[in-house]
Amino acid sequence: MSKYTLENNKGLLDEIYPDRLWANNLAIVIRWLDEPYLLKIKDKDIYYLDVDHPYVAPFYKKYGLDILQLASSSLMQALDIVHKGKKIAAFHFALVKIKIKQEGNIKLQKLTTEHENKPLTFNAVILAVGRQQAFPVSGVFVCPLCFDEERGYADKRRKLKSLLCGNPSCKKAKMDMKDDSMTSQLVQDIVLQEPIEEISENQPVDISAKLIDTDVGHTYMGQKKKITGIFRVDYDTKGKQKDIYVDVLTVKDLEDVELVMPNTEDLQEWMNRDDSGLIEDVIGSFAPHIFGYRNIKLSLMLAIVSKRGRIHERRRGWINALLVGDPGMAKSMLLEEVEKVTQKSTFTTGKGSTAAGLTAGMVKRDNGTSVLQAGTYPLSHRGVAIVDEFDKMNKDDMGIMHEVMEQGKVSRSVAGKNVSLPAMAVTLAAANPRFGNYDDSLTLMENIDLPTPILTRFDIIFLIKDKVDGILDAKKADKVLEDFGSGTAEKKTYMTNRQLTSYLNYVQQLDVELDVAAQFKLKKIYEKLRNVSKEKGSIPVTPRTLESLGRLAISHAKLLFKTQADESDVVAVYELYKESYSSFGSNLEDEGSQLTLVKSEKLNKDQQFMRAWKKCENEGSYVDEKDLYELLEVEYLWERKSSMNKFSQTYSSGLIRKCANGRYRWSE
Repeated sequence: MSKYTLENNKGLLDEIYPDRLWANNLAIVIRWLDEPYLLKIKDKDIYYLDVDHPYVAPFYKKYGLDILQLASSSLMQALDIVHKGKKIAAFHFALVKIKIKQEGNIKLQKLTTEHENKPLTFNAVILAVGRQQAFPVSGVFVCPLCFDEERGYADKRRKLKSLLCGNPSCKKAKMDMKDDSMTSQLVQDIVLQEPIEEISENQPVDISAKLIDTDVGHTYMGQKKKITGIFRVDYDTKGKQKDIYVDVLTVKDLEDVELVMPNTEDLQEWMNRDDSGLIEDVIGSFAPHIFGYRNIKLSLMLAIVSKRGRIHERRRGWINALLVGDPGMAKSMLLEEVEKVTQKSTFTTGKGSTAAGLTAGMVKRDNGTSVLQAGTYPLSHRGVAIVDEFDKMNKDDMGIMHEVMEQGKVSRSVAGKNVSLPAMAVTLAAANPRFGNYDDSLTLMENIDLPTPILTRFDIIFLIKDKVDGILDAKKADKVLEDFGSGTAEKKTYMTNRQLTSYLNYVQQLDVELDVAAQFKLKKIYEKLRNVSKEKGSIPVTPRTLESLGRLAISHAKLLFKTQADESDVVAVYELYKESYSSFGSNLEDEGSQLTLVKSEKLNKDQQFMRAWKKCENEGSYVDEKDLYELLEVEYLWERKSSMNKFSQTYSSGLIRKCANGRYRWSE
């Protein structure tokens, strides 16, 4: 039995080593604590030093982080002693690693000043990474009078101060550092954030940290790690708290978040269900307080369970979905429900997000350091990135979405660094029509002002319009008012949110491929779609469309616990695809109908004005008033007076605004 268990015998070392010889010799302490283990230790093993132990704590208090260097040499001495002076330790145990021992985990939100200068272990996501720096560790100082030498060590703030000679005859003469005697240490500033699954408050906690030695340069944004380090609180000369951070001692890779999985009873019941019944019950369990939207809810779940990686290392496996529609049609609420049933998801808005916020950018911390901080997509790697108000993104930032949505990575040049981060995340987005309500006379691109390359990266797009329907409106009203009633019975669904999460987690991990019949069916559908997609202004049908249908079919098979997607899955997702186009007024079954997503009807005055405005916009979305009048006159035969009156009415209503350059922009 190791003597480590004899913590209560605090006077034992004094008896074994009189005159407290042990107090200045860590090798003695290490031998006493763990002699049985030292006899069995092998090369490349890890020796864990418990800095909280009563006999180790004094060394830690004195040397701080340098205790790891001291422990390395002390361990060699202890090994040499227990091996009876055979002088084999330095040779046979050169690769034994020294790490700080720390039992148990703490959450970042629980850190207080009570933990100051104590070793802690916690889980964290690497939010940001700064540049590497070198700091002094120790140096040999020489007295200019008596020439005595003494090694000095940097304090916890990594400052190495000159020593004073202890020889009485020298009268505390200032000692000089010996040439080439200073040792240094690489240090890198990082920012740690509480993992999403551990957040209990509305705002995730983040904290600065400092990597040292071998961990420098091997830690990247978005990684999830188990961190062991020393919690530091720095104060200024007046005793006011200046900075808090963690001196990182050890870094351990963590697997992806531990997923919530179904219990045996639930899993057995779901697998034994009829396919159609299971699908409908699952859909009914997602966002039950939102009436209708059956196909939209199904599409969102197909995206959630899609593969967060590549299919045969060539094509992406994840599904991207877009909801377009009039304001107040529950688009944002549907996306918020996705966040509730997924364990790794990040919610953001296009209006407040920049390219740096979505990918990575340099951020200045409170302590004055600048770090490279991960954005939404790297933090959502192998999860779901939810972007509301997608259409409000800055057009200059749109270019970054091409790579992240298709390739699953973000590549940026920041502060002279070329950064490439993994970001294989499902994109679920919502967009509002640019002119208030969706205009059937305009194309999808004109309504939401998104470029075609972005639209084609969405596997499925749904339009939600605010239509007046007496029966549906009455049902929606009843659904809304249920939440305001008193004594309303708790809503019963087939699955609770936790059960739905476990179901989606389980099926997401299934490995599914298309069988031969499914591939043949997809080929025929693709050929048909190509024949009805030729008119300018449509969303083009390309091989990317075929890939989308394949991904949707595989996800549909997953929902039914299949190992192969068959023809029935292809038929089901094709119906979903038809419903998607039907929401835009296009019929995929009518070969005479082009996929223009524009209804062929006579334009009214408002539609003519909006169409002309769109055509007059330059790259900066500015419109010259005279150009607008001329276009209305040429294309729609408007009189100048009518054009001016309509412009004035639109301006007075606040739909357009005058800018500094004397031109006008549509209000967002």
